[in-house]
Amino acid sequence: MIETALLLVRLVLGVAALTLMGGLLVRWLAPEFNLLEQNAVGFGLGALITTLWMLALSSLGVPFDLPLVLALPLSLVGGLWLGHVVWRRRSHKSQSPPPVPPRPRPDPYTYADWLFLGLLAALFIFAFLRAGLYPMWAWDAIATWGFKAKVFYGRGAMDLGGFEAHNYYPNLVPLLLTYLYLWLGQVNDHLVKLVFPLWGAALLGLLFVLLRRLGLNRTRSLGATAFLALNGVTFITHLHIAYADMALTYFTLGAGGFLYLWLRNDAPRETMPLAAFFCAGLTWCKFEGLPLAGSMLLAAGFTLLWLKPPHLARRLASLAWPVVGLLLGYLPWRLFMASQGLETGADHIWGFYPQQLFQALPTFLWALGYPTLFGILWPATVVALVLFGRKIFTTPRLFLALFLGGNFLAILLAYAVAPTSPAEFHMYVRATLDRLLLHLTPVAALAIGEGLKEVGGGRGPEAAAH
Repeated sequence: MIETALLLVRLVLGVAALTLMGGLLVRWLAPEFNLLEQNAVGFGLGALITTLWMLALSSLGVPFDLPLVLALPLSLVGGLWLGHVVWRRRSHKSQSPPPVPPRPRPDPYTYADWLFLGLLAALFIFAFLRAGLYPMWAWDAIATWGFKAKVFYGRGAMDLGGFEAHNYYPNLVPLLLTYLYLWLGQVNDHLVKLVFPLWGAALLGLLFVLLRRLGLNRTRSLGATAFLALNGVTFITHLHIAYADMALTYFTLGAGGFLYLWLRNDAPRETMPLAAFFCAGLTWCKFEGLPLAGSMLLAAGFTLLWLKPPHLARRLASLAWPVVGLLLGYLPWRLFMASQGLETGADHIWGFYPQQLFQALPTFLWALGYPTLFGILWPATVVALVLFGRKIFTTPRLFLALFLGGNFLAILLAYAVAPTSPAEFHMYVRATLDRLLLHLTPVAALAIGEGLKEVGGGRGPEAAAH
């Protein structure tokens, strides 16, 4: 019992170190972010930075060691933040500080607020217990993500020799588990699985603050957040199985949410560098991250070209930030693959089978409306898009529609190139479709939040103050 408690303390310290690292980066880039924003963004950025550094160590042939894994990235990020603080103080030393407007007093929590918070609390009590009390059991967790993490920990490096477990997949999640094993000093599947509810908590926290920045009051923001989490079993299931899909969904929300705020001109300063880090997370997290990031950039670029806002050329040039982020997450892994002689698997693109596109379409439509998978999330998204009316063509809401519609089409096209036998095809679609749709759900939640503004109750008295 005491040993388990000590291991749990070590795990908490490991997660705290990641969050501190990412939080310092957020405070450097966006010092106006509140504490919830810093932690929600900081956890994911800390995981991204640490695992990319572990990739670099393996590329250099340096074995994993916890002080070495932490020291350089934490020192670098901390130095950037400290230098920024010193520079700001010196630059304002000779100037009188600007008057700080009083913040409006937040409204008291309503019964609806407490209801939504209670539902979310109950969800995470279940998710943490379900994750921690069971070992890894789902197939991909055992055979891919968890297996690689154990090998990396045992070998002290990201060594992919001697086995085949989709070795060309990006390795943010296995390396994150390896990092936690380093903190624990042992392989412990029960405890490291607690990181997966944390991905979900960071996602929902980020969704809540993005909805607030879009102008929804606290009650509606909490309601939309709970609506995403509690509709169907797909989101809940991925809170406690050791798959990479919850992490990918988190990075999809961050990249898409910050890009959407930027398109609306509601974004805080330095939003595009933050969007770049989230695009890096997309491409380093899972194979599907690259097309997700690419479709996001295409949707943003087309939205700008369609709406023709002032300073169009400068705004289009600003999309270079997420492009650089995409390359930051993609190229180091591709270079490592080339150095190790790894080839991209043929289980994603082998040929084009147009009949499979039409065979997948009924199952795709069934999944969008099947209550067990996503509840009424997707019908509610359709209602929200209808409520947009003509605004969908005259405002940045076009970005949300383009991203969702484009990825619906991309999913169907992906099934058209899947090299499965006719007998296995329908099972393959049913086994993967819920995960592919899960990645899009937080952007659907943003659209639902915008739809709520069309039926009243948009900007509350404290919306701008969070």
